Amino acid sequence: MPDVGRVRRRVVAMVPERAKDRLRRALGRGPGPGPHARLSVRHQDGLIHYDGEFRDPVRVVALVVRPASRLDQVTVRLEQPASARFAFTLDPVQLWELSGRAAGRFDLFAEVERTDTKRTELRLGRFDHTDTTGAVDRIDLEGAASPFGEEVHAWTHVTDQGNVSVRYAAKPIRRHEVEGTRLDVGPQGIAAELLLRTFSRPASDIHLSLQWRFSGSTQEVPVRIEERDPAANYGLYEYAISFDLMPDAVSDEEREGIIDPHLVMDLRGFDMPLRVPFAQKSFRHFRLRDLAVPTTGGAHVDQWVPYLTFRAKRLAFWSERFTLDNHRYLRRISRWAWLMTPLRPFSGIWLVGEVPYKAQDNGFALFRWIRRNHPERRAYYVIDADSPDRPKVEPFGNVVTARSREHIRYTALASRFVGSHHAEYLHASRSPRLARHARGLRVFLQHGVTGMKNVRLNYGRLHMQEMPPDRVVVNSDAERHIFIEDLDFFPSQVAITGFARYDSLFEGEPQVQRRLLVMPTWRDWLSSRERVLTSSYLENWLEFLNDPQLHRLQQQGVEILMVMHPNLRALVDDLPLEGISIAPRDADVQELIRTSAALVTDYSSVAWDAAFLRRPVFFFRFDDSVLTGARAPFVDAATELPGPIAHRAADLAAEVARSAESGFTMDEDFARRAAKYLELPTSGYGERNYEMVRTADGVSTRLLRLRNVRAVRNAFKRFREGPHYYRAMSLMFRFGSLLPRRDIAVFESDRGSAYGGSPRALFERLHERGTSLDLWYVNNSTLRVPSGAHKVFRLTPRYFWTLSRAKYWVFNQNVHDLCQRPRGTHYLQTWHGTPLKRMQNDVAVMYGRADDYHQKAQELVDRWSSLVSPSPYATEAFRSAFGFTGPIIESGYPGNDVFHTEVGRLRARETRLRLGLPEDRTVVLYAPTFRDDGRAAGAKGAWAHDMALDLGRFAERLGENVTLLVRLHPLVKFTWPKDLDESIVNVSKYPDTQDLLLVADALVTDYSSIMFDYAQRGRPIISYVYDLEHYRDDLRGFYVDLEEIAPGPVVRTSDEVIDAVARLDEVEAKYADRLAAFRERFGGLEDGHASDRVIDAVFSESERGAAPN
Repeated sequence: MPDVGRVRRRVVAMVPERAKDRLRRALGRGPGPGPHARLSVRHQDGLIHYDGEFRDPVRVVALVVRPASRLDQVTVRLEQPASARFAFTLDPVQLWELSGRAAGRFDLFAEVERTDTKRTELRLGRFDHTDTTGAVDRIDLEGAASPFGEEVHAWTHVTDQGNVSVRYAAKPIRRHEVEGTRLDVGPQGIAAELLLRTFSRPASDIHLSLQWRFSGSTQEVPVRIEERDPAANYGLYEYAISFDLMPDAVSDEEREGIIDPHLVMDLRGFDMPLRVPFAQKSFRHFRLRDLAVPTTGGAHVDQWVPYLTFRAKRLAFWSERFTLDNHRYLRRISRWAWLMTPLRPFSGIWLVGEVPYKAQDNGFALFRWIRRNHPERRAYYVIDADSPDRPKVEPFGNVVTARSREHIRYTALASRFVGSHHAEYLHASRSPRLARHARGLRVFLQHGVTGMKNVRLNYGRLHMQEMPPDRVVVNSDAERHIFIEDLDFFPSQVAITGFARYDSLFEGEPQVQRRLLVMPTWRDWLSSRERVLTSSYLENWLEFLNDPQLHRLQQQGVEILMVMHPNLRALVDDLPLEGISIAPRDADVQELIRTSAALVTDYSSVAWDAAFLRRPVFFFRFDDSVLTGARAPFVDAATELPGPIAHRAADLAAEVARSAESGFTMDEDFARRAAKYLELPTSGYGERNYEMVRTADGVSTRLLRLRNVRAVRNAFKRFREGPHYYRAMSLMFRFGSLLPRRDIAVFESDRGSAYGGSPRALFERLHERGTSLDLWYVNNSTLRVPSGAHKVFRLTPRYFWTLSRAKYWVFNQNVHDLCQRPRGTHYLQTWHGTPLKRMQNDVAVMYGRADDYHQKAQELVDRWSSLVSPSPYATEAFRSAFGFTGPIIESGYPGNDVFHTEVGRLRARETRLRLGLPEDRTVVLYAPTFRDDGRAAGAKGAWAHDMALDLGRFAERLGENVTLLVRLHPLVKFTWPKDLDESIVNVSKYPDTQDLLLVADALVTDYSSIMFDYAQRGRPIISYVYDLEHYRDDLRGFYVDLEEIAPGPVVRTSDEVIDAVARLDEVEAKYADRLAAFRERFGGLEDGHASDRVIDAVFSESERGAAPN
């Protein structure tokens, strides 16, 4: 019999507190008044005044100020005689100084006593009446700056729970929340009811904005607003908003495109308006149907098809323009299209195309081949009536005008949709009413080699908004692996046929002209003329085009021809482009590539077309960190791009000039890189594509198609995120563990977030030696593994299945909890550093961990088969810390082999190229560890990080000649400012720490094991230990005395760090003997052969591959 009381308590715990309060009030059981009666906060003459009152029997004796990241510390304490009323004045300048000038939040507590005179603390907040209207504006602090050089101000901040704090930052927190009752889009218009919270910042001028994404045009619509009283809501601002409207008629000049609806408002403390999207998760009732909006001329109607964006699930509209007659026909066909279903298999209709206004790519190339070689095939090309490319298509016949009656009918009847973009571009409408009847097979011809951009959210099978394609065309096995490993397609869905346009690319011998083709891609955030004219994008390209070295090439007869993006073409008259030719709007880009001697681009996939023709390609990546930082491309720029990379205009011009001197000849290394992504002969592309499309249908295709259905994909996503996923994976893992072992070795670094350390070294060394094992690397990035090896994403079904069958596990962190080591599997734990700080069993109390941390950690250690140690010192520490009684391989760290080999020098050059580090700059790596008390005990999630090093001061003093790479610990969370000085580079997500050590001229760290690895370089190590006593005596403790064994200077302040970096040569000479002794004691086994020693100790003779060279 279930415990009814226990079940009841669990159900009650699941109900949000806000809902419980509403229920109590509805039943007349609301709680009695609490002790918090009244609070007033105001800013006056640079001070913060707190006046208020508690109810009896509470009496206030002091105001206590604590840093939010360390609530056990007291920064300021203001006292008063015990009284229910209180009045305190806080000096924010004094608090700033006492806190060590640390930006961040400080929480306020009232120290109170009750009738029993026992003193406790109550959070200052959640008063029945809270007046903060006099504390909205900032308080200026003279000379105050953050570690990044930002000007810091003091702000009164009210937390989400209604508690009052003081926050030091450049700007207040820009936050909002929408709690929507309903959002209804349909034939009657757009209607919504919602509650908007802007928390501690008041809003004004709230209205609805409908913005056309491509043209920038807007419709501004007023809404009904009811402002809630913030004084009765703990000082938090809330607005009840509603509207029910039909958009105004759309201008006839407005083109089809995407429309984004937002609530727009001015938020106190910010210069730019706040734009609040309509996210699905914010509304309880969310209904989307088509909306017909007339045009101003009356002859057309714009059908707005609502949809949710693929990343954030926000409301947007596709605007589609129809004549009135065609729109009525669309509605009729949508209603009766189900009657056409039996005709579809016999129609033989293929709709071919690209985007409706173009005929320049693989869609047109395949259509042209079909009309020339199989005119009997009912293949139709979809194109706009006014497209400038339409005259190219019409001579071949079978042209269908987009949005016409014929197009609408064929959308329902077509058995194939064959295009260079999403198949939805070939539909007469994206309306679900028609799309549900457009059941033809989808073939994605692509419009460029996939690699230089991360398109996982756009074209990933499980992530894309549209229905995924049934077949994808690629050019090589390398590109095929991208679609299978990173975009989640099944092997049978990816066909290596090559691009149809390559028939003409390789046709004959073109007359190559002495011409440099320049083709920059666009940046989506350049949404206005003003932004473009003031952008670094325009500045860098103009600097290159006006470089004196290019002018000299022009004098030598080299033509500079620029293919402009349409958005940039509108500004051509305002640009200083003397001597630069501009390609016509309707120029055949592929023919320009064929007849040009070389190409300059940034991220455009046309680079591969030029490279396949063995034309030199130059990549201008001045904003690499902006475009690729969040989503790394599938192709590693340093090792796989078919041309040199430049991050500065002068360097790019120099590369072009050198190539011109040699007659624009492509380097053989770059030619080999290009050949990797095109494995097919130079003819027969159209025929291979045609045969693939013709034979695409079949039972397996239809079965796989079921997995592409959005409902199925969404169901799998919910399953992955739900409570039953890991139960299912556990059952699958246990089943696989019972089966015989397969010759598989699985490697993992930092729980799948990295490709580095000892697992990488062993993985690559085994591959190099030609092992008989099947090698798998666990990685959640766009990593490309060597040919013959495999990549698997962590915690996917394939991950658990592969682990359950593998013969070897090689990890540098612990394996996932549910993975018990199967019998017959050898689990090699390489760990991830020589320990300075005490670990696991050697730390009695681990801050930031649950009470059962030691027990669970020991259970994970007990699964290890063997452990790698870099030195006798580390072996002793490991035995003590881990309680591991199995074999320890004392070999040196495999991950440090790279410091002693030619491979290391090659990887250093590649790393500098990836990060855009010029050879003439000094590079310093700052790599602090995390602080255990940066997270509450038992809490989940990341640890808070205190950026103790003054980065703004560092950049100010040394930024002209020194680049500081900052690598934070993987366990911490930190918000980086957007206007970081270019001499400070965040490399926290870089996949391999060893690569960073290879390029660093010096290391700044604290208690991290990284110092033991870097000692192998023999370069200066600076120990920045601003909290040495606290870390040593309260948090962790050390196995050795850091000040006694430190291989370099031990410093306590940012200025001391900066001074040491400014005189690295002196530091290196002064501490050379200490560094040598440190290296000998803690890394005496490191000689470049640790990987071979570990392989020989763990793997059988038949599995090791060839003997080490």
